[in-house]
Amino acid sequence: KKKIKSYDDFNISKKKIILATQVGRGGGKWLADMINHCDDVSAFGERHRLEESVFRHNCSYNINKRLNDILHIIKSEALSDWKFSNVSYISSPYFSHGIKFLEKNLRPAKFVIIIRDFNGLLYSLLNKGWYKEEINLNLDKYHKTPPKIFTSKPNHFFGRYINFNKDNKIFLKSSRPIKVAIFMHQTIKKIYEDMLHLKKKKLVVFNLNKADQNYEYCKVFLKKLDIDLNIEKREFLGLKKRTSISMENEKVTIDRKDLIEIQKIKDKYNHYLKKIKLFI
Repeated sequence: KKKIKSYDDFNISKKKIILATQVGRGGGKWLADMINHCDDVSAFGERHRLEESVFRHNCSYNINKRLNDILHIIKSEALSDWKFSNVSYISSPYFSHGIKFLEKNLRPAKFVIIIRDFNGLLYSLLNKGWYKEEINLNLDKYHKTPPKIFTSKPNHFFGRYINFNKDNKIFLKSSRPIKVAIFMHQTIKKIYEDMLHLKKKKLVVFNLNKADQNYEYCKVFLKKLDIDLNIEKREFLGLKKRTSISMENEKVTIDRKDLIEIQKIKDKYNHYLKKIKLFI
């Protein structure tokens, strides 16, 4: 705790922390790998999945438990990174529901919001196996511990079974694709709502659909973070193979009846996606 207190003593004009979040499956690992190839930056993602997922879960229910834990973890990560570089880039989709809280308590130099088109994100989450388990759960109620089925991967429970507010009951009755769509809409909505509490100059948006294997786009994007992409284009193009598996983005066949409901949710998702793009 004494060491963590030193975080507040650092001159943030010299030592910087950059935080990043997203709905998920938006190229966050690829972006962190890219940044790690730049000078004077240490970039990592999801170093403490369990505590980060509990943070998302608790924030979705407006539960103030363990908030100091996530702050201590992130500060310790930054202090470790600063031993080797002046910039610590810390990325996690689990930060999605606590942007305003993290900004207030950590004073990041920038906050990166990673975005992706609806269909690509939907297929990727389905291919990753989201919501395959059969569980009967009251999502209107806060859950301190996960069901036994999540014993080996509690972060899958805390990070995925969050409070969807008025969609809680619909969520439990729905098919996997609709469940994923509800998660996507509610999460991007929360991200946008928290973004409104940050100064616009602190927000930087990374659009995966424009960035994918686009060397020039990524150079311009990193400049907004005061980072130089000083690797050659050939090396840049090879980075994607290290963090992305093609099958994860394959198109998924969805029941026609589900597609009707998903289109309604897609419209809601795109409403917030367009608003976030205005920050670019």
